[in-house]
Order: sequence, then structure tokens, then C-alpha cells
Amino acid sequence: MGPMMRCDCGKETRQLPCLITPYEDGWRCKSECGVKLCDMGHECQRGCHDGFCGLCEQTIEMKCYCGDKVLSMKCFEKDLRLCEDGRIGIGSCGNTKQVFYDCDVHYETVECQPNVSAKLKCKFSPDLITTCYCGKTRVDAGNKRTKCTDPVPECSNVCGKLLPCGCTCRFKCHSGECECTTIKEIKCRCGHESYLAPCKFIQSGTQPECDHKCSVLLNCRKHYHREKCCTYEQAGLERERSKRKAIRNNLRTNFQDDIMSIEAVHICTRPCNRFKACGKHECQALCHSGPCDVCLESTNDDLVCNCGKTVIPAPVRCGTKLICHEQCVRETSCGHRPERHECHPDDVSCPKCTVLVKKMCDCGAKEIPGVLCSQERVSCGKICTVPKDCGHPCTRTCSPKCTKEDVHLDSSSCQSYCKKVRTNCPHLCKLRCHLNKPGRSPNCDVVKCTENVAVRCECGHLERTVKCGATVDEPSIIGTILDCDDTCAAAKRDAALRSAFDVSESPEPDVIIPYSDIVTKTFNRQRTWCSRIEKIVRSFVQDYKTQLENGESPRRTYHFDPMSSPQRQFIHELASAYKLYSESQDQEPKRSVYLVITRLSLVPEKTIEQAIIYQEAIEAERLREAELKQNDINEALFNAIVIQDVFFGVVKEDLESQLMELVQKYKIESPVFQWIKDSTFVFYSTDWVKNMDVDQENKLYLLSKGFKKLVRERSLAFDCKLCLIDDSTNYILKVETKEASEPREELAPKSSNPKNGFEVLQNDELSIQV
Repeated sequence: MGPMMRCDCGKETRQLPCLITPYEDGWRCKSECGVKLCDMGHECQRGCHDGFCGLCEQTIEMKCYCGDKVLSMKCFEKDLRLCEDGRIGIGSCGNTKQVFYDCDVHYETVECQPNVSAKLKCKFSPDLITTCYCGKTRVDAGNKRTKCTDPVPECSNVCGKLLPCGCTCRFKCHSGECECTTIKEIKCRCGHESYLAPCKFIQSGTQPECDHKCSVLLNCRKHYHREKCCTYEQAGLERERSKRKAIRNNLRTNFQDDIMSIEAVHICTRPCNRFKACGKHECQALCHSGPCDVCLESTNDDLVCNCGKTVIPAPVRCGTKLICHEQCVRETSCGHRPERHECHPDDVSCPKCTVLVKKMCDCGAKEIPGVLCSQERVSCGKICTVPKDCGHPCTRTCSPKCTKEDVHLDSSSCQSYCKKVRTNCPHLCKLRCHLNKPGRSPNCDVVKCTENVAVRCECGHLERTVKCGATVDEPSIIGTILDCDDTCAAAKRDAALRSAFDVSESPEPDVIIPYSDIVTKTFNRQRTWCSRIEKIVRSFVQDYKTQLENGESPRRTYHFDPMSSPQRQFIHELASAYKLYSESQDQEPKRSVYLVITRLSLVPEKTIEQAIIYQEAIEAERLREAELKQNDINEALFNAIVIQDVFFGVVKEDLESQLMELVQKYKIESPVFQWIKDSTFVFYSTDWVKNMDVDQENKLYLLSKGFKKLVRERSLAFDCKLCLIDDSTNYILKVETKEASEPREELAPKSSNPKNGFEVLQNDELSIQV
């Protein structure tokens, strides 16, 4: 049994068994309290209880002070007062009534209150008011008031009464209450903004609020206050500054000190709601910094491992981890031997099977040996090339969906580059696949083409690289002909001058044959392929012109299949002969060429084969002419002397002064020394250069021997020889060789059996005197 215990009110005593004895809560008897609570004799109705009974909560009904209404209120709220008629009023009803002064004219409006027996004296009585309203001017005898209804005179002074706010009244002397009209500057609650407000508003105790949000970090160190116009923002910022200063000075305080010093509004009241270390239960405390407390939840079940050899008896706290070092006894799903590992919980899977087996790849193409038994996906590396709706390949690697289910990737997820030929220009689209993409147009021409293209003038002298610029509404700039400028006119004039001064009688091959050397050389190596390409290009241009003449809308572009770089070069050179615009596009090994017909495009009169045959005939004719010309040069007589390897510093005047004496001995008329190039000079006679005979040549031969001796002795040059110059005296056509170093037969002395071809040198008249 338990001890004897009194009830809460102490009137009764009871003893209960120890197991059911209410030690903490106590027990209550069935007796009423009966204690008087008020002067009206009301008793406590709470029954048995401990402590004070409290205020009287009983409701009473009585008339108000004025007697107009019956009020119902609790007993402890009453305020009993004796009224004029001898009754007692319980309180004020809130109604107002007029109470007249003794003059029965003026009155005062008051709330419900006990009636006053005697009337008050009128506050406008002449006995009470002896000055104006402001009190600065007394009432004169002539304006003396005789009764309360007489008006109170007003002076012309400023009222100037001191108001409760400390300001003075700025109105002229007036009747009634004074009002403050002063405008003052006042800070908002947080002190961040300043406002101008009437003094009356300031005296009401109201402070303006700004839109500035509090930037103080709450005690949880995670959230910011962010309330508008926080009164304690400056205090919070000062606390944060002091805290950072203490950290810099290694004067850190503990967590409890921080909690006690923080402002109440800056305490985070959000729930933490983070999972505790157990990972199952949430933290129910207020938002805080640092880790959550240890989970105190527990279970009454024993904690047993899978193998049953390790047991932790109940109660087990939440988050307790069971570690068993025995071997795992679980069976594998594949039937192979299990890998050796320790016992583990059910949420941890066993190590994967490492036995090597043969498995069929995902697409079913072939069986792959040496694959881990636990390996789920086996890939042979084969890529699906089935085209999607957009035309691009599926590109899924060894997937059963492609081979078994015939389900390929949707074009809406295609990431390949479009690479389709645009409608308004021959370039490829560089965008990502946009056929079935939401919010994107399938038309490639929606985006302006940014490929660089080359445009030329009609004569081909000017060339500019610009953007293609083709869109849905704008055509491509390909085929645009630039206007020729002054440089084109200058180039045409230079070409006309070169053709006018050209002495060659053979026609220019570029005029007759429009094909370049690359085209002809490639054609000679690959006649079959080049003939096929030429046929395609020629038919393309001819069909375009035929359809254009018939009023149809022909195709202006032609795309070739991908090919090698030399083949593309051949097509580019061939397009130049047809005056087509050509461009290579895409990357290797899919790089290809496309052609565009322009306004200047034409079909050459001759094919490549015909041009080659014609060119070979022209070359043969040229070779024959060159051979005949060379024969004429070889048979022609020497008409000048070339002075070779003139020493450094020797000029034309030096040669003339040193060699002119020898020239005069041979009586050569109109002699000329002329510089040709570098260290080479020529000597000739203007009378002999075009009409040369054997005697004149022999004279030049003898003179060259004298020149050679003199230039070497006097260190003028290294060598002198006979030479042949053209009629313009600007070019040397041939130079004397060893085989031609003997004089002509006409000058040699006649002898039946001459032994020396240079016996003429023994003649006294022709001997060289130095």
C-alpha cells in the first residue's frame, strides 16, 4: 500500500495501492470548494482543487451608470458606483450625452457616468474669460463681455501657446484647441531611411516602415531574417561584427553565450526537419547550426544478422549498426559458387559473380566468350545504321530494341548535325537536327547561311569573300556580279598594251583553250573518269540554258558525290573553264563539290580532248618555228662583243676610256658600249648590228682578242667573246663557243695547203699593237 494522501482541497484522506497511487498528479474528492470569491457572495464552482480559487467568473446583469442599458459582464469586471437616483451602476455603456452648464446654453458631451447633482459654471462666462484666446491681450472696458454668449475678441498676434509636443502654435489667435503643424524628420524603425512627417504623427508614437529587408543572419547560421524594417537590425549587425572581431582575436564564446546575447526576433523558429544520423527520423528541434542530436528512438526487438550468429538484445537504439564478421551464407541467383565475403545487411547486395561464361550480345548478332556472369549488358559494338524519320542513322550501339523490337531512336532526340542541302542556297545546314524538335522550324532556311562565298566582277579582276546570307525571304549572294572599278579598267588597259607590244605571231593558247594545265594533265591520266565528269558538267549547263529559253525554272545547282582531293581539284578547275561557281563542303572523308550556274556561265566550244589535240598541234607548230629560228640564229654572223664578269667598281665610262683607242685603230664607225645585266656589257656598231658580213665579223673577232688582252692586263673584266644580239640590242641570242672560235674562210689567206688557220694574224697590217 502507498502512503496516506489528502485530496487537492485537503478535506479528505485516502490510501491506495502503491502501483496506482498518484504521486505526481494527486487526487480529487467529490466535494465542492464553497469558498466566497467576491463581495456579492458568489462561491467557487471548480470543485476540489489545489491552489487559489481565482477571480469570480460568474456573469451578472445590472444597469449602466446612466440607466439607459442593462449590461452583462463577469463579476470580476464590474465597477460599482452610486448614481444620482440612489441606484448602483455596474459600468459605462459607452453612450454619450449632453450635460449643460449653468447657463443652459453651452454644454459638454460626456460618456456614460454617474450624474452630477450641481450644474457646473459655464466655461465661457465673463468671470472666467478676461483675455483673448491666446491670452496676450486683455479685454478692454469698451468690449467688456456681459454674458457667456458674447463673442470672445481675437487679437492679431500669433497664438504661440506651448503644445504638449514642445512646439508652439503657429496660427493666429483663435478659438478651440491648438494643433501642431510642424514638419520634422524622423527615422524609420530600422534607421535605414529618413522621412518627413507631421509632428502630430510623430507624437502618436507611430514610426514609419521602409522596404529595406533585414540582412542579419539568424542564430541557425543558415537563414536570414529578411523582415521589412527590422527594429533590431543595427543591434544584430553590431553583434555580428563583435563576434567576427572576437574570432579574429581568438576570443571565441560558447554557444550558450551566443544564445543569451542574440535578439529575440533573430532566433530562427523554423523546424529543423533534417534527418538525424540514423537516417530514419527527422529532427524536431528548432533550426540550429551544427549536427543534430543523437536519435533517441529505440525498438524492443532484438537486432539479429542474416546468418543468425551475431545478436544485439533489445532495447536497441535507432541507428545502431550490426557488424558480423562471419561468412555470408546467401545463395547466388546464377547457381555459381558465391564470392567469399562477410555477413551483411539485406540492403547491401552480395559481390557480383566473377565466373567467365559465354553470352549472346544484346542485339543477338554473335555470342561473345569470356564475359562475367554478373554482367547484364553485353555489347558487340555494332552501331545501328537504320535511318530515322529525319534521315540520320539511329546510332544506338548493340541494342535489342533495334534488332528484336524494331524500335529505333526518335528523331525528336536526334543530336546529329542536319547536313541537308538548303533550299535557297547549295550549302549544307549546320544546325543540329531540327525536324521534330518542339519550338523549332524544320525549314533549314529559317537561319541565315553564314558560309563564305567568293563573288567576282564580270572581267574577273575583282574578287570578294562575303557571307552567303540565304534565308527564307532572301536569296543567296552566289552568282552576284560585282561592278568593275578603276583597277579593272587599268588591268584591261595593261592587257591591251601587252598584246600591242607582243612580237609573237603565234596565238595565245588561253584564248583558244580555256582549260588549265591541271585539267589537261588529269585528263591524260584518267580519260574515262574525266570524260564522264565533263559530260555531266556540259549537260548540266546546256540543259539549264535550254530550259531557261523555254520559260521553265531550271535547277541552278549540282552536287557531286564525295571524292578525293585531286578529283575535287579537277572539278574546281573545270568549273572555272565553264565560269561556274564551285565550292567544297563537309569534312573528310565525305567532302564533296557543288556547282552553281551564274550569269557569266557558258559552254566552251571545244571539249577537253579536242582542246588537248588542238594544243598539241599548236605546240608542234611552235617547236618547228623555234627549231627554224634557232637554226637561223646558229647560222647568223656575230655582230657584237660581250664583255663578261666585269670587276667590281668598273663602269661604262671606264671601259670606253680604256678600249676606245683600240676601237679607233680598227676604224669601226658608230661604236657603242652598252650595259646588259649584272656585270655584263656589249660592244657593237650601230651601222653593223643589222647588216653584218663576214669581213665585219672577222674584224670583230680580231678586236675581241685585243679586248680580252687589255681587260685582263688592266683589271677591267675577266673575259671577252663574240656574240649575237637582237635588233633591239637588249638581248644576247648566242655567244661564241670553242668550236666557233676560228675566223671565217673569206678572211683567211689562200694557200694550197694551209697549216695554220690564223695565218692572218701574221699580217703586219692586222697585227695587234698594244
